Amino acid sequence: MKSKPAFTLIELLVVIAIIGILTTIAVISLNNARAKARDAKRVADIKQVQTALELFFNDQGRYPTTAEFANGSLYSTSTSGTTTYMAAVPTASNPPDGSCTTGQNTFAYTGSDDGSSYTISYCLGGATGSLTTGPKCATPIGVLSVDCSVAGGGGSFTCGDTVAYSGGPYDSNGTTQVTGGYYRTVLIGTQCWFKDNLSIGTRVAGSGNQGDYASGIQKYCYSDLDVNCTTDGGLYQWHMAMAFPQTCDNHDGTSPCVVSSPHQGICPTGWHIPSFIELQTLAQNSDPGCDLAGGTCSTAGGKLKASSTSTPIAWDGTNDYSFSAIPAGYRFPDGSFRYRGDNAVLWSSLPNAGSPGHAWYGYLGSEDSYFYGNGDSRAHGFSVRCLQD
Repeated sequence: MKSKPAFTLIELLVVIAIIGILTTIAVISLNNARAKARDAKRVADIKQVQTALELFFNDQGRYPTTAEFANGSLYSTSTSGTTTYMAAVPTASNPPDGSCTTGQNTFAYTGSDDGSSYTISYCLGGATGSLTTGPKCATPIGVLSVDCSVAGGGGSFTCGDTVAYSGGPYDSNGTTQVTGGYYRTVLIGTQCWFKDNLSIGTRVAGSGNQGDYASGIQKYCYSDLDVNCTTDGGLYQWHMAMAFPQTCDNHDGTSPCVVSSPHQGICPTGWHIPSFIELQTLAQNSDPGCDLAGGTCSTAGGKLKASSTSTPIAWDGTNDYSFSAIPAGYRFPDGSFRYRGDNAVLWSSLPNAGSPGHAWYGYLGSEDSYFYGNGDSRAHGFSVRCLQD
């Protein structure tokens, strides 16, 4: 009598399939564990570098330049006296994880021009602790969820550097006013702002409305004088600031007047028109918990306004954060210009849902330390400050 086979062919195939599934699960679990370990190491390495940078700052009164860092300022006694701040600067764990690219994954250090700040780019394949997945930018005030391996569209950038963009009022060092060129930037809390009002576009007379964005960027210059755009920046109707057709000053919510988040508008790539919430965040840096729309941001205005020694227009603020808001005044819907030397008004990207044809803005006035939020006609010509994505 023949003995029965230990396994039938079908049973053998089932066993092989089960083994394959278990092996696949084990490999996936192992790969996930390795990816988490790489992310954890990236975070730990960046914290170690930041600690060394703070020690350097305590001794030198500044952070290393990009060149110094590359030449070993943290671990080589040849560039930093006799102090070694760390044994060796770590490199990013490879391969990149998640959706991170090789460029984003690299630990790229960039020091600001004046030594007051720096950025280190890196990327996390998955959430790690309180940090979300994706590109990260380590700075002296914390970790930002932005890609600082590019500077608003290209090249290395640290907030505090200048940004090349048409109509910029300064030279590449942010020191001498020129026709065209660069904008200065400033880090306030976790936000990187233009330190200058935008002045891109062709001047048009204040007596008429600005046209469609698709036909070219247009700006008002206070009192129709080009020199005021050089010192104060341009004044823009809301649709132009948002890069919309002119009809969007009268309606919104449908194409082509849909507001994105963030909304680039006429800012350079990597920068955007601030939302109303982002203007409130700016105010809350000096007045925590204040309500911009409710009129309770009672100290922010004085700290954001230019001081009596600030240029190009002296004002009555303390300029604590170097935001340097200037009283550029504005253009009224009737075509008149008013309040230069008294008021600064900054557009936000938020339409006023309760009042069609209106949009929200931030307002600072003379002899007042408040920063107010309000909504008014989009046909006004207000100033524009760009905020990094």
